[in-house]
Amino acid sequence: MKKMTTLLITFVLLFGTVGAASAALPEYGEEWQNAPANSPTVSFTDLPPTHWAYKYIAEMVNRKVIDGYPDKKFRPDNTITRAEFAKIMLTASGIQAKKVNYSSFSDIPVTNWASPFVEAVKDYMSGYRTASGEYIFNPASPALREDITVALVKLKGYDMSRLPDHSTIQAMFKDYDGISESAKDYVAIAVENGLVSGFPDETFRPQATVTRAEATVMLWRAFQFGNDNKTIGGEQTTTPSVPPVTQPGQTTNPTSPTTNPSTPSNPQQPSQAVKFSVDTLVGGNGQGDVDGPVRMAKINVVDSMVVDKNNNVFFLDSQKKKIRKFNSSNGTVETYKTINHEFNWDLKNGSQVTHFDYTNLTPMKLAYNYANDKLYLASNVYLPSKYGTDAVIYDISTGINMAAYGQKSGRYYDFIAFPDNNSVIYGITGAHESSIFQGQLSAQADLLASSSTYNDIDVSDYYGYAPVATAFATDNKVFVFGRSKLYSVQLFPLKVDKVVDYDNTQYDSVTAHEGKFYLTSGATIYELSTDGNMSTFVDGNDLIYNDGLPIKRIDLISFDNNGNVILYDKESNAIRRINL
Repeated sequence: MKKMTTLLITFVLLFGTVGAASAALPEYGEEWQNAPANSPTVSFTDLPPTHWAYKYIAEMVNRKVIDGYPDKKFRPDNTITRAEFAKIMLTASGIQAKKVNYSSFSDIPVTNWASPFVEAVKDYMSGYRTASGEYIFNPASPALREDITVALVKLKGYDMSRLPDHSTIQAMFKDYDGISESAKDYVAIAVENGLVSGFPDETFRPQATVTRAEATVMLWRAFQFGNDNKTIGGEQTTTPSVPPVTQPGQTTNPTSPTTNPSTPSNPQQPSQAVKFSVDTLVGGNGQGDVDGPVRMAKINVVDSMVVDKNNNVFFLDSQKKKIRKFNSSNGTVETYKTINHEFNWDLKNGSQVTHFDYTNLTPMKLAYNYANDKLYLASNVYLPSKYGTDAVIYDISTGINMAAYGQKSGRYYDFIAFPDNNSVIYGITGAHESSIFQGQLSAQADLLASSSTYNDIDVSDYYGYAPVATAFATDNKVFVFGRSKLYSVQLFPLKVDKVVDYDNTQYDSVTAHEGKFYLTSGATIYELSTDGNMSTFVDGNDLIYNDGLPIKRIDLISFDNNGNVILYDKESNAIRRINL
């Protein structure tokens, strides 16, 4: 009889409790316990009744979770692939196969036998980002032990909102450093809840492969023992509770300045919440300023972020005066521009020349114009001759060129919007004052409106912080959101209307996308239309983290050209994507 020396995962009965406090930590080799007392008989030529996994396999075959081969063999010692594990995990849990006309992974066409199973379990089994930027599943690769641990923790629905203590698994396993960073939280949760015990030699073996017999036992234990009410095949003794959420598209009409968008009227109570998976594109492995492949690249501070039509992400570190780029075509991070002498510029007005020197330049905000596919940097430049600063917007798409300038600057750039490929509108916040400028690219911009003349255009922040503001422009109108207010500004003849006021409700970030605004509070995203209607776009409680890093706050938000949310998560030092 083959002695099982590589089985990792087991579950112990925790009497319905969820926290680890009521369960003792597992002992090494605890996987040997709680085998089925009785099991049906199966006939495989390579699986005698004396095989260590016979009872587990017999029960799972009887439940139609896993099958043998046409030649009457089970092949218990064959390594199980990721696609094969996806199928048996789906069958064991009762999750329905998901036949779709698209593929989430470039290496699994919809015609592949595994497509319905992989699509159904993609929120439990993570994919991989290649150097070329493709998202792959590696269906033929062996399922690794840490892969299965992560998948089963997600499947069991353990609370990942708290940060688990790594010290226990660091003390338990000599090969702790070999566990992927993105998997350590899940392994810690698994140990705390008695899911895994490791091996008598005090190892976890995260990168070890798993046999068909071992995978069968893991799944049997996952549903036979544990602290939830699932059983093999997806039966449930009670109906799991689903937190009430507001679905995308459900609106609330603010009827007064005190309307709170976080409490919409007549909220729906869906039977099942919409779930969205989250991936890390760059970072998540500590703060730093390191370029290179995404597996090693690190992020320092991101003060502004935009995404171009090719899904490249540009991000600004104002203090280091550097713009960096996540290149989606090859999965690397590179330094795109550094503030240097190329930003020097001379403004000539007759015989008078005003010199703008890069040493006095403070980079403030990035902007991207889809109409002309160009990237811009808005900056303040201190002019010693004037004892003040002027606003300059540079075109940094290829070289460095002046795109627009004004005779007034402020503490912050509120927004930059492009009505077309030749003009720009931007907002500036000064000392308790907001101003909007309009002009042609490569020319001086003129003052359009300010809060000193139009009280209803004030997006300044009285507390000295950069206002959460943005805008988008049409041919003769610009919609501005800032300081919890939405404005409609008709350009000619000039007319300013306040559409809605959310009574100084605080938001963490905001962006404009396809004629709407998207505001964030914590990990929740709200959608605001130009008529003032607000709805919950993505509920933060409905995020599933493929990378194991929960989002507590979205510090910057944008969208890629596939409609997915791209965000900056300061706490994780990462640029991440919510897959919509």
